[in-house]
Amino acid sequence: MIIESFTPLGAFIGTAYVLVIASIFTWMLRVPKAGAVEQHISRITREAGRFSRIVVPVQGDFLSDRLVALASQMAKFRGATMDVLYVIEVPLSLPINASMENQERSSEQAFERAGKIASKYDVKINRRVERARQAGPNIVRYARDNNADLLLMGDEPKGNKRGGTKFARSVEYVFENAPCEVLIDRPPIDPPR
Repeated sequence: MIIESFTPLGAFIGTAYVLVIASIFTWMLRVPKAGAVEQHISRITREAGRFSRIVVPVQGDFLSDRLVALASQMAKFRGATMDVLYVIEVPLSLPINASMENQERSSEQAFERAGKIASKYDVKINRRVERARQAGPNIVRYARDNNADLLLMGDEPKGNKRGGTKFARSVEYVFENAPCEVLIDRPPIDPPR
């Protein structure tokens, strides 16, 4: 015949056993946070220090104007600096420092438009023209070299096809390699009427 008796030591050991098993199951079944540890730490650091530098690659079109307006609002609200970047893509058939007057004129027009938009929000912009073979790697390098906290980019639908984009190559590269957060503005395929 077995005599069951309740002792405080037995209750303590039983409770400890159940807690250990429960904590092991909780640890095993937890879902890890998305992203690498470095990305998580980098994000916390940026959020704690507020966005201090916003980079906006522009091309002088309506979408670029929308991005500059959004970045200006964010820069004013967060007390950040705003860099407006124009990348002149130089074909491989030309030397990197080749004269490209049309592109250089377009960059000045893009900066003039960006400056007018930013001034409406009392935000000053840093203007930068870069020459590169491909825009994507150059945008990522610029963001890394200048400690950007946020990249604002635009992507346009290609025709009326779903999934097709005008700047997909650059946008895809920036998404995969950017050292900071990236915000993409893509207008709807069929604008509202």
